[in-house]
Amino acid sequence: MSRPAGDRQMSVRDRMGLFQTQTAGAGGGGGGRGAKTPVKVPPSPTNRASTADSAKGFSHAPGSRPYHLPSHCDALFGSLCALREAGLLLDCSLLLHSTTFRVHRLLLAALSGCAQAWLLSAGERLRVAQPVSAAGLQAVVDFAYSGQVGAATEEVQEACRGLGAERLAQLYTGGAGTSQTIPDAANERERSLQVIKDLWERGIACDLVLKTEREESFPVHRVVLAAGGAYFRALLCGGMRESGEGVVMLRGVCGWVLQMLLAFLYSGTLWLSEDTVWELTEAALQYQLQGALSLCQDFLRAHMDVQSCLDVLALAEAYGLQQLGQQAEQFILRNFQRVSAGDKFRDLPADTLEHLLQNDTLSVDSEVAVFRAVLCWVQEDRPARLQYLPRLLQEVRFPLMCGAELQEVQGCRLMTEEALEAVRLLLHSACKPRTPNQVLVLVGGDCVDDDLARRSPSCSLWFARRFLRGEGLIREVEWRPLPPLPPPPRLRHCVCVLHNRLYVLGGRKYYGARDILQSALRFDPAQEKWERLADMLSARDYFAAVCLRGKVYALGGNRDDSHYLDSVEVYTPEDNTWRCVHPLATPVCGHAAAVLNGCIYISGGCDSGLRCLPSLWRYNPEQGCTDLAPMRAGPGRAGHAMQAVGGLLCVAGGVQPVWGGFRDQLQCEAYDPALDAWTPLPCLPRPHLSPASALLGEELYLLGGSSADSARDTPWVHRYNSRTCRWDRLGAMPRPYSDLAACTLQLPGGCFSQ
Repeated sequence: MSRPAGDRQMSVRDRMGLFQTQTAGAGGGGGGRGAKTPVKVPPSPTNRASTADSAKGFSHAPGSRPYHLPSHCDALFGSLCALREAGLLLDCSLLLHSTTFRVHRLLLAALSGCAQAWLLSAGERLRVAQPVSAAGLQAVVDFAYSGQVGAATEEVQEACRGLGAERLAQLYTGGAGTSQTIPDAANERERSLQVIKDLWERGIACDLVLKTEREESFPVHRVVLAAGGAYFRALLCGGMRESGEGVVMLRGVCGWVLQMLLAFLYSGTLWLSEDTVWELTEAALQYQLQGALSLCQDFLRAHMDVQSCLDVLALAEAYGLQQLGQQAEQFILRNFQRVSAGDKFRDLPADTLEHLLQNDTLSVDSEVAVFRAVLCWVQEDRPARLQYLPRLLQEVRFPLMCGAELQEVQGCRLMTEEALEAVRLLLHSACKPRTPNQVLVLVGGDCVDDDLARRSPSCSLWFARRFLRGEGLIREVEWRPLPPLPPPPRLRHCVCVLHNRLYVLGGRKYYGARDILQSALRFDPAQEKWERLADMLSARDYFAAVCLRGKVYALGGNRDDSHYLDSVEVYTPEDNTWRCVHPLATPVCGHAAAVLNGCIYISGGCDSGLRCLPSLWRYNPEQGCTDLAPMRAGPGRAGHAMQAVGGLLCVAGGVQPVWGGFRDQLQCEAYDPALDAWTPLPCLPRPHLSPASALLGEELYLLGGSSADSARDTPWVHRYNSRTCRWDRLGAMPRPYSDLAACTLQLPGGCFSQ
């Protein structure tokens, strides 16, 4: 059991205040990893309209969205069954002859309005009149707790009539309990929970009041609270003083936070925003509400960026959320240069910074960026932090620097002669290169076979282990295989990555109209295993797919070589289901999609009349498409790639319409959502029609495809270098694949030693 509310552990904000005091006097904290103090977590706003002086009048915070936990209802009813089996909080005795059924009256009240009328007004003991039998009564009680419907016997029907169990009676009337119809128990539990939630919202049968320190009152059902989490179960069932009281004071929690968590207990839905998630996470931890905590952690993972990653790391370390902390740390390591440029980086404790610098997977363009980050951190509080400089310099890998970069180190004013001598010694010591495990992965596609006789779809997965530079302009890529796609092979498919798991969707297995696939696969690189997922609602190829807020979206595409799709479907990993959302503005095929600033953007493609579109849409799953400024390079574009790079949408490759057909499009352009305007980018050196594209280290990679002008496949890998404003050719793919897909994945370290 956790500590009582009045003795709750120090909050992240309290810990940060202590850290700031220590920093002023001790130079940012030292000591071992166990002693580190986290970075400040941003407080939730205090002037929200949702804050009120009582339980009434609460509304959702601006910008918040509902996040539902599909497993919540099953878990809650499982806990209710456990409470009944343990004889805890049973408040109603159904007396039948010499048999007594001890139950929670709230569960039976959820069966019908008639049952509510007599159960909620009756005393603790209620005598059940004949002709209700023990078997019939047991069937009704079992249904109330499990949602399961047994055989339709006369005894059960008599019990339904005697107890007013209208819902169960209606199920039997509709054929339940027969071989023709078996009601879904999970659906019946959801219906019961909805009734219980309605009773709570109306304040009916609430037998406990929770109060905050601001005297905000929240009537609840004692049994729901106890079933919802271990903290309240111990509080109400563990023999503590509060178990016998009608009012319980909860200290250290805001009223709006308590209201949101109670709403979650009664619905499985939690409203979250980037402002509110911090307070809700702390409260979910304090009251041991594991379901709410899982939603908060999923939200933090999905919305992690260079501004929030250090806050997530601080929260995870403050409360022992090991997996979340590891994911935050991996994000920081992958994006170290951008993270180290932010203000929050300067508040890191010395031991946290040292731990990050020691990691082999820390990703930087050059080791001099690590040196600059150390200097920036020291200069933030030079008098106190200068003592840590020698220790931190030991973690900078100076042998990886070029001559000009070492001259920068030598010319730094902070570098004393003693420090420079230490650097000279480090230059002659063994140095392990940093090997970030975030790699470029190629998935499927097709190519000409070894005999040059026919084209063959592929099941292959390759990852780029290293990019090698030879003499002059010679470059090549070292490719290594990953476990291949389960049959069939795929081309013209889509891939996306969610929580470092690769999703492979649709495409086609061969070249006929009936070869288009609606199947979906998922690959876990940590386990090196493939998993078959639920099929999409429609077969698709030449479509687009993105991940947003923990879900996978499949947008438009070609269904059977005769019909293009405007439908959009979304996959929810928690329950392995697809469902349709708002369609696109028009059926479209060969388009591209990307996510920027939490919004889905869709560019170009061909409509049902085979017209190549210059359009750009912002897509909302609830509202559909909004027209934005069209692309400017040519009269339209299809079979291209689009990625979000540095706050812009970069479009490259594909074809454009010309008189009598299509030709390769070498012009590239970038869209700025703040200005709703396009600007040109350098042209591609080679055609890329239906290529793969991915972001690696905030740089755009374009891979393979073909040429509309020459009808030849493109074997090359090109990378757009934003610093030099040009496309660099990095080498060739394992084979000249076309109609392939690509992504970036974090691979286990063992993959690199193969």
